[in-house]
Amino acid sequence: MATGDGEEIGLLGALSIGIGGIVGGGIFATLGLAIADSRGSAWVSFLVAGVVALLTAYSYTKLSIAFPSTGGTVAFLNRGFGSGFLSERLSTLLVLSYIVIMALYANAFATYAALLLPSGWSHLQPWLAAGVLILLGVANGVIPAAMDRWEGVLNVAKLVVLGSFIVLGLSSGGLSLERLGPASWVGPVDIFVTGMLIFLSYEGFELIANASPGVTNRATTLPVAFYGSVVVAMLLYISIVVVSVGHLPFEQVEAEKNHAISAVAETFMGHFGFGYMAVGAVVAAVSAINADIFGSTRLMGMLSEEGPHRWKRVGTVFGGHPWKLVLLTGAGVIATTTMNLHALSAVSSAGFLMVFAAVNAANARLATETKSSRWVSLVGAMTCLAALGAMLVQLGGREAHRHEAFIILGMAVLPFILRPADAAIRSMAAMLRRR
Repeated sequence: MATGDGEEIGLLGALSIGIGGIVGGGIFATLGLAIADSRGSAWVSFLVAGVVALLTAYSYTKLSIAFPSTGGTVAFLNRGFGSGFLSERLSTLLVLSYIVIMALYANAFATYAALLLPSGWSHLQPWLAAGVLILLGVANGVIPAAMDRWEGVLNVAKLVVLGSFIVLGLSSGGLSLERLGPASWVGPVDIFVTGMLIFLSYEGFELIANASPGVTNRATTLPVAFYGSVVVAMLLYISIVVVSVGHLPFEQVEAEKNHAISAVAETFMGHFGFGYMAVGAVVAAVSAINADIFGSTRLMGMLSEEGPHRWKRVGTVFGGHPWKLVLLTGAGVIATTTMNLHALSAVSSAGFLMVFAAVNAANARLATETKSSRWVSLVGAMTCLAALGAMLVQLGGREAHRHEAFIILGMAVLPFILRPADAAIRSMAAMLRRR
């Protein structure tokens, strides 16, 4: 989680930031959704999502080399579009996306933690989801340095758990690859849309950009770090899908999709495997929530001090570090208690697709300065937008998920309709100053 401020980061360090940021809570949360929606072609959906991530990684690589900044995404948006109206709205959208993905990880934590509790305690899941957000928010406020140090330990632990799942799953008996063949695939549109539904599983590569000022030999290190971390994640995810589909029938995966990876592990590791992966999921979710709280509070702090005018006013009203944690955790609790796993996955993926489309467009505008191929970034931007459009069309066409399309549209529009609140914020700030 550390961004490398004040220290030099080599290739291994930059790769570890990217891999640690990408691989974790997302795969535990979305594996069952991907297989339920895409069946035997789930591995293709993960591949498609990885390709979209690689296109965006190109823009991040070029921007990070040309304009290294701990501000990462926000700094790139400001550089590409100026620090005015559009960048302000996109920065707000980025914060909202972080809140929703944090809520998704809390949902995953609660689902897997409930498996470790005595039977009949499943009613505690909403409380577990809210509780872990509040607990980690408090911990980041009281002992931020300790939480930062623990993040490295948690990253290693989750990779060990996933690595052992893959190795044991591929080497054990009973693995059947028939369900991975084209006969079990869904249509190409469904494959693509499923890939975008679980796109959030790849978003963490952007953390490398925040560490870019401390990276040595940026011109050679950053391309390997960005592309390498996404490719490693793709290979891990595809391997996990192969093990999962190879060991568990689709109907059973769908029945247990909220904790699919534990159900799969039980088939070749017994009851121990079920609990082992549940513990791994809890660790991964805690790691992901902790990293997002750290990154989001840092982002909000930067915006309130150096960012667009609205964020400066919010900082004036609510004060320093604690307000950021209170707003983030409070919004995360609301999201995780009002949306199910599918909705959280769709909304967070859509949020990052919109932000990444903007980053690609920013790099296209700055192509001369970043020494980039403008058309690659334009393809990346159009692909992100096309993916978002396809997701909205499919969600809108399914009654059970239609509300998710409206939530996504609402999240996209919200940053652009907040201006009427400015006067209220200014009045509140003036009142507090008079006191």
